[in-house]
Amino acid sequence: MESLSKSLLRKMILQYRRLIKGSDFACRNELLIDRVKLFLSRKNIKKLHTFLAMERNCEPDISPLFPWLAETGVKVIVSKTNFEMYEMRHFSLTESTALVKNKFGIPEPTNSEEASIENLDLIFVPLLLCDKEGFRIGYGGGYYDRLLSETKALKVGLSLSPPADIILQREEWDIPLDYLITPFKTYNYG
Repeated sequence: MESLSKSLLRKMILQYRRLIKGSDFACRNELLIDRVKLFLSRKNIKKLHTFLAMERNCEPDISPLFPWLAETGVKVIVSKTNFEMYEMRHFSLTESTALVKNKFGIPEPTNSEEASIENLDLIFVPLLLCDKEGFRIGYGGGYYDRLLSETKALKVGLSLSPPADIILQREEWDIPLDYLITPFKTYNYG
């Protein structure tokens, strides 16, 4: 792993993820949702930011939790990305929010109210790979690195696979996660 570039690691991880299909994906995702729900029930979360799963990349999908979050009074924020300007805008997610997939297959809100990221309690962070120290490899755009640097919210990664031993390709701006939740275990890096 030491000599592999981040771009090659990303390709390898995406190929591996796409092998987790059908009932295996569904089982892992359901176990992850149960673990996320348990995690959230032990925290005092009022406002959280989450990514919306890219189906083609076999990302964890916590959307089945959205009704439960609404019932418990948690405000959910999602983003819409402007790839030309390298920025994300943030929007409230409600039961009436319409989602449309962008050119990369990322669901984005189309009819939602813009929301502030001030006072976020938690951010669910997308990742391709995380290590046992909480460092992650994302998709390479730096969007979440910038978001994480703007807030004091808990940084929680979601993964259908356990963490790697160590990611050697770290950058000076990388911000480690506080937690990683997998179907098998929740890792506390704090």
